Amino acid sequence: MTRLRTVLARRHAVRAHLREERAFARALATAPTLESAHEIAALGARR
Repeated sequence: MTRLRTVLARRHAVRAHLREERAFARALATAPTLESAHEIAALGARR
C-alpha cells in the first residue's frame, strides 16, 4: 500500500509541476509588453 501511495503522490506532484509550467508559458505568451515578459521570466528563474 505504501508503494501505491508513493506512486500516486509522485504522479500528483508531476502533474502539479506540469500545470505550473503551462501557466508560466501561457503568462509569457500573453505578456502585454516585452518588459513584462522579461519580469515574468525573471520570476520563473527564481523558482
